[in-house]
Amino acid sequence: MEVWLEIDFWLILRALSLIALIGFILVGLAFLITPHLFTGENIAGGSALWHSLSIAFMSTVTIIALLVALNPRIYWPMLLPLAIGKLTSSIISLYWYSMLASMTHTMLLLNSIVDGSIGVIALLLYIIARRFE
Repeated sequence: MEVWLEIDFWLILRALSLIALIGFILVGLAFLITPHLFTGENIAGGSALWHSLSIAFMSTVTIIALLVALNPRIYWPMLLPLAIGKLTSSIISLYWYSMLASMTHTMLLLNSIVDGSIGVIALLLYIIARRFE
């Protein structure tokens, strides 16, 4: 019974990683090509730095999802940096939303909810994977 549970877990982790990979690619490309849809502004001046850092973060989480999808038994420890990155993004977005709360800043709230959910799921999967290690 335990063996089947372990096999099912690794298959589920692979499937979830593939779903995350597709989502990260789509959102990363959308943010790269049309950042104004997320921020309501065109890239200019100091915002270019933040846009660059956002693209770098999306690239990083995409590669983490790819590695875990390719071989979850080897790369499951990468779920921890994924969880930390997404939870940090969530907390900072929620902070800025609370400071700037208005209808034009609802993307901050949405990002906080989405990244927070991804972070919690990644952390839970990390904890479960440690039991099968």
